[in-house]
Amino acid sequence: MSGNWIQDCKRILDQIKRMEDVKGQDRLDLVRNIRFTLHALQRSVSGWIEWVDNPDIMANFSLEELLEINKNLAKITRSFIEYDAEITSLTEKDLTAKEKKARKELTEKTKDKTEVFYVK
Repeated sequence: MSGNWIQDCKRILDQIKRMEDVKGQDRLDLVRNIRFTLHALQRSVSGWIEWVDNPDIMANFSLEELLEINKNLAKITRSFIEYDAEITSLTEKDLTAKEKKARKELTEKTKDKTEVFYVK
């Protein structure tokens, strides 16, 4: 199992590297790359959860190894969640600004109409 996992990890890392090296990518290419990267991350996290949920596997780690794993995963997770919150905040601000602009444009269009048409 772990041999295949490691080989798959190497292939995923190679694919991510190839995607990073492609020049002239458009928006769709970048969305595809982001999707691939997030699925790779999800795969890795799922694997970690399987390990942590298995006492037979976790019993093989020393206290020092568990401390190191905890430290590294906490660092990675903090960084990822900080980035997540930053992007979410920027996106919310951008969406709010776009909504205000759209409402203003709609209001202005409505005000500009001098002719009213009624159906009886």
